[in-house]
Amino acid sequence: MGSINNILGIAKLAMMAQQTAIQVTAHNIANVNTKGYSRQEVVFEETTPLNWNPGQIGTGVNAAAILRKYDSFIEGQITDNRESYGNLDIQRYALTNIENLFYDSYGAGIDNLLNDFFSAMQDLSANPSGTPERVALLTKADALTDAINNIYSDLFQLQKDMNNQVNQTINDINSITEQIADLNVKISQAETAGHNANDYRDMRGKLMNDLAELVDIQYFEDNTGQVTIIGGGTALLVERGNSWDLGTEINSDNNDFYNIIYNPGGNNSVDLTNNITNGKLKGLITIRDTTLNEIIDDIDRLAASVANEINQVHRGGFGLDGSIGNDFFTPSFKTGDPVSVTGFSTNSGTGDVSVTIIDPTLLTYHNYELTFSANGSDTIYTITNKTTNVSTSGTYTTIPPTSPTFQGLTFNITGTHDPGDKYTVSAHKDAAKNLQVAISTDETYKIAAAMQAVDNGEDNRNILTLVGLQDKLSVDGTSTFNGYYSSVVGEIGANSQYVNNSSMAQKFSLEQLDNMRESVSGVSMDEEMANLMKYQNAYEAAARLITVSDELLQTLLNILG
Repeated sequence: MGSINNILGIAKLAMMAQQTAIQVTAHNIANVNTKGYSRQEVVFEETTPLNWNPGQIGTGVNAAAILRKYDSFIEGQITDNRESYGNLDIQRYALTNIENLFYDSYGAGIDNLLNDFFSAMQDLSANPSGTPERVALLTKADALTDAINNIYSDLFQLQKDMNNQVNQTINDINSITEQIADLNVKISQAETAGHNANDYRDMRGKLMNDLAELVDIQYFEDNTGQVTIIGGGTALLVERGNSWDLGTEINSDNNDFYNIIYNPGGNNSVDLTNNITNGKLKGLITIRDTTLNEIIDDIDRLAASVANEINQVHRGGFGLDGSIGNDFFTPSFKTGDPVSVTGFSTNSGTGDVSVTIIDPTLLTYHNYELTFSANGSDTIYTITNKTTNVSTSGTYTTIPPTSPTFQGLTFNITGTHDPGDKYTVSAHKDAAKNLQVAISTDETYKIAAAMQAVDNGEDNRNILTLVGLQDKLSVDGTSTFNGYYSSVVGEIGANSQYVNNSSMAQKFSLEQLDNMRESVSGVSMDEEMANLMKYQNAYEAAARLITVSDELLQTLLNILG
């Protein structure tokens, strides 16, 4: 009887083990297209044998464990590469949009519109008193300013879009870290109870890859199976079952765009903006604060150069009504005009700084930084050209007032300034946004074509001087208007191509790693179908053992009967 019972026990265990294997196979098949899923397999283990004559007799099989096919090195490489891909891909997307702005109807047309503007001046020089020629010149000037206004507006809108994405990305990060913390607990509970938390680990692994695509992370797993995650170099995002959120804070020193902050204890916030080194968040910050700022600054510089150079010559000529000193464009960039000054929000001094143009011919269209430092009991001011790093400095005094001049600008400094206080100064800030024609179409007589107040209507000397500005190296003393614009567009194209190539290379690397992961962890339908048949046959054979055991038992009962 013992032997027959043993056969029944073996059959029962075999059926249970094969049924488990069939369930695991079914789970694999069901998740063949599930991203991040790792193939699972059953580990069969012999049960403890019985000591019997003539020797030990086996007691069957157990499904000892269900393991996931997983390579930690490949998974780590995927996570690391996702960081770089997230960074490059959003930059590629943004630069493609920027390129499109410069190649559409008004972007690509700025070069042609500059040519049309100067051609209209050339036409006016042939008939200086002609009303049709004057109207045509104003029409071409309006078309040029509209195009520059539009491209500025679209660039700034893209900058705001990047800023909004920063906020959304922070929300995504916080959602993911909360889910990872929740999975930490589930994994720990399952594995403490002796079960492999295969599916929970897959879910967490996918979330960690998604997180890495958003922000640079470092992570490690403790002996309970829970991961600790640090983001942005220093911010503890996940520890065991706890997660801490990133946040945003408006930065008044940067167009009221968002800074990224970390405030785990509810006390002092830490600004992480400059600590983010990779992921989509880094790409967004790079595009918003560096790439777009530089391009907008370039377009502002072009607009300021066009307005200032044209106005300087135009103010020296006479209109048909004998008027002189008329601006052709606004902003005017005249002596005494104020320029943009922005004090940093961290300044502790109570003083004030205003800057005005003293000599329009010396303007560089560069950005400046005014800083204050201490030298013993003296306060030292330093003005630095941020493009050339040329600077001037001196001792600040309130009596007499300190008003240094530097590269066509007068810095009027008053009040108390503490060491560390900083101001940014720009004569060309928002020039592309504000560029307009200063003469309306019903004031064509103000166009200063002549060099003298009274003439016979044929004096074209001033308009010819204006025509000559097209070939003058007016921007930084190195480029014509057209040449400078072409260099800006060329640099955008080169940067876009570089980022696109880098993004494609990173994508290819990820695809290779995904293929390697698939070879280890992926589900093969052919293999699963073969396993299904194998386990089904084993199950049927075990069921046959029960039938055989029953027949043996009936035979024995009949004999004893």
